[in-house]
Amino acid sequence: MGVFDNVDAETKARLVRVWEKMGELDRDFFVDQVALSLSIWGSDEAGRGLVAKVLSKMMEDDSHNLSDFGLYVDTVVGESGGRHEKVKKAGLIIDDYRLRNALSSVPHKEIGI
Repeated sequence: MGVFDNVDAETKARLVRVWEKMGELDRDFFVDQVALSLSIWGSDEAGRGLVAKVLSKMMEDDSHNLSDFGLYVDTVVGESGGRHEKVKKAGLIIDDYRLRNALSSVPHKEIGI
């Protein structure tokens, strides 16, 4: 069973559409943040599962840029099993990364009018 098996098809399709619209730099920021997370959470199925949960939360919140990944890390603290402290640590490290790279502190979303 893969870590994205519990993610519905529409969410997966939205992830692909968001990825396709992103620029190269935003893609690099996204990959860096996921790599930082996995280096702390572990690259086992549980660590990858947390990444899948963060991505699902991003799509639920209608984020339009995967480089927002670090803004959503704390949303999985309650779902992290025994990795609460590791999730919090990743959040702090990614916050620092986002500051150093002058990334937005609010998600990229369209405001409905």
